[in-house]
Formats: sequence, C-alpha cells, structure tokens
Amino acid sequence: MINRPPATHGRMALATSWLACVVVACLASPGLAPGQDRVGPVVDIHSDRIILMDLEQAGDRLLAVGERGFVLLSDDAGKTWKAVPTPVTRTLTGLAFKDARSGVAVGHGASILRTEDAGQSWQQVRIDEAGTDSLLGVTHLADDHFIAYGAFGLLFDSADAGRTWVRRTVIAEDFDRHISQVLEVDGTLLLVAESGSLARSTDGGVTWTQLTSPYAGSFFGALETRDKAVLVFGMRGNVYRTTDLGVTWQKIETGTTASLMSGRQLADGRILLVGNVGLLAQSRDDGRTVELHWSPASRGFASLIETPAGILLAGESGVTRLDAAWLAENP
Repeated sequence: MINRPPATHGRMALATSWLACVVVACLASPGLAPGQDRVGPVVDIHSDRIILMDLEQAGDRLLAVGERGFVLLSDDAGKTWKAVPTPVTRTLTGLAFKDARSGVAVGHGASILRTEDAGQSWQQVRIDEAGTDSLLGVTHLADDHFIAYGAFGLLFDSADAGRTWVRRTVIAEDFDRHISQVLEVDGTLLLVAESGSLARSTDGGVTWTQLTSPYAGSFFGALETRDKAVLVFGMRGNVYRTTDLGVTWQKIETGTTASLMSGRQLADGRILLVGNVGLLAQSRDDGRTVELHWSPASRGFASLIETPAGILLAGESGVTRLDAAWLAENP
C-alpha cells in the first residue's frame, strides 16, 4: 500500500460505477427455474476472480458473497476458499449470522437464503411482496431477529431467523430510496440510504422517523465507534460524524471524491473505511479525522473484516489480504 492517489483517481469512479456493472450482469442472466437446484462441486471459482460484495464470520469460518449466487467459505482464516452453490444465480449482496451456524444472505432479484450449517448448504425463502427488486443488505439484531433492506425502500423484518418476513414501511408509504444499511446502536436503529436519506427507529424497525440529513447525496454505510459516535459515509468521499444519533452532524474532511462503501473499527481502535479505486481511509481518533491510502491495483473495495491473521477485503478483485507491510508502516 502506498500513500498517494492512483493514476485513475482523476477519472471520478463513483461507487455506483462498478456496482452498476454487477447489477446489469445479474439482470441479464437468467435465474434457475422454480424447483431447479444447482448441484455438483464447484471447481472453477477463484477467490481473486469474482466480484464480492460482503464478508462475514460465523464461528471460525469466514464467508463471502458476490456475483452468480455463490458463497465462498474459508476455514483457514482466508488462506484458501471453496465455492458453494446456492439455489439462486443472482448477485448476493449481504450476509448476517446470529451464531456460528445460522445465517441469512440476500441479493438481487429479491433473493433471500438461509443456512443452518454455517453456509455449507442454503435454502431459498421467497417473498412475493418483494417482487424482483434487489435486496442490498441484511442485519442481525438479536436472537432470531433479522432485518433485510434494499431497492426502492424495501425493508423486511423476520422474527424467526429468516424463515418468514414481514414488510415494514420506512417513514411513509411513498418512500422509495435505495436503503444501503441498517445499523443498531444501543437499541436504536439507524437507516442510511440514497439521496441523503436518514431515519431512526426505537421500536426494532416497526416505525421510522426521518432525520435531517447533512448531505443530499447517497450514503452507502455506517458504523458505531468505541466512543459511541456514529460515522455515516458514501458518495464523493463524504463522511459525517454524530454523537447524538443524528440530531447534529460534523462533516469530516477527507480530501477525496472517491466514494466510501464500508468500514469497521479494528481491534486496536483504528477505524478503516474502504471504497472505490482502492481507497483506504484510516482514522486514529475515533473518526474525527481521516488519512488516505491507496491500493496500487486501484480496484474497488466493498467490504472488510478483521481476523487474527489480518484484514481481508472484498470487492472487484474478490478476496484480498491487506498487505502486511502496510499494517506495519501504519500502526
């Protein structure tokens, strides 16, 4: 990793650019016929040659989801991966687990999948009310409670670990913004979406109150910090910080127009945000300031996870490991 913008930085690759390519490809490719299962071992999927959208950990196992409906599994901290077929062929965009075995994956074409064996096998759950619109993420709240969300204001609530789902209204019946993430902070849910849409729920997602947004562009993610602040981030390098759950906001200057897609607070307290064209934005002061780094490959990142063996990134180049030299040089 090097501390300079990549050569392509001036071409303004926004978050929707490479994500849109995935959407088009998935809409153009047919899914399986009703009742048809994809069977047999998969040997032609490489973890560095598939676009991946999310990473999650279930017990000692790592899982990744992305294009063509495959789930990648690793039982050696990301050194090797095997691909597991699922009942869908659309892009999978999000993963969430309630424990080491039970989890939910969501994706395009209203795809919802359940597993009870840590991702070794998956069962599809159909929601007629979702039609064929895309789901963009899923959050586990507590016990068997999951929330799935996505395009055109779709938000579904499950109280039985994903077996059945109930549609929830966000703000108003005509709310049609694409929802990027739902984050739980001390029992309150914070929703971030496109067009600067922000909302808060204090009853587990049954009802939502719209928040005044500090930005009119799209938000793609949010995270809670150790100091109980919340960062929201998204298009054109915009990052905002709140210490009162969205009543007031502080703009964090980033010095970039590359979009930020995901983030985590690491075990050592650092915050790492990732995004387009290989952007790595690091904060050492609980999100009050950030410093920029760039991957030489200039490929977009959609998600990251920290493991005892290091930090793994998912995105346009599949699964990649954050360079050990970069970690040593940027403690």
